[in-house]
Amino acid sequence: MPIKNIKDKIIEDALHEKEKIIKEANENIKKIRNNNQEKLNSIENNILEQYEQEAELKEKNIITEARLEANKEILFEKQAIIEEIFKEAENKIEKLDNKKYAVFMEKLILENVENGDETLYIGDKERKEINQNFINDMNEKLKSKGKKGSLKLSKKSMPIKGGIIIGTNEIRKNASIEVILDKIKEDIETKLNQFLFQKNEDLNA
Repeated sequence: MPIKNIKDKIIEDALHEKEKIIKEANENIKKIRNNNQEKLNSIENNILEQYEQEAELKEKNIITEARLEANKEILFEKQAIIEEIFKEAENKIEKLDNKKYAVFMEKLILENVENGDETLYIGDKERKEINQNFINDMNEKLKSKGKKGSLKLSKKSMPIKGGIIIGTNEIRKNASIEVILDKIKEDIETKLNQFLFQKNEDLNA
């Protein structure tokens, strides 16, 4: 083969090899870019997913906190209303005329005595109509109901606004106006708290 042809062949092979190397290099570069892009996309997706989860959690926390604050406000308002209602109820009992108040006390005693031989304690500012004669009438009514009918009115008074405290030896049952109204109020407030808690649970479900 002539030298020129050999030279041309060497140049042609070199160019071909060069093109092959460049092609492989470009392909490798493309693969590296693609791989890196996939990794970048994966990292980006992970970051976005993480931020979305954090944003969702923060949103839930903000909503939950807002609901709790709203429930606190509702509860505060309801308690203020309940307090006002029971204060008014207490005032109404205190303002009952003597006849209606005697009926109220009679019902209170009949509902709370057990044997009919207990000692009754009344308030230190109790109305004069609630006296031994009143207790004697109560004893007659207890006897008609099959109970002993030997209630005694203690000479010792109690610091209560109205109602009675029933004593049997050392055991005493407090049926004063304050205690009765407080028990009813506590029951209403408990039910209100349960309602608000259940409502909040339903909203979070």
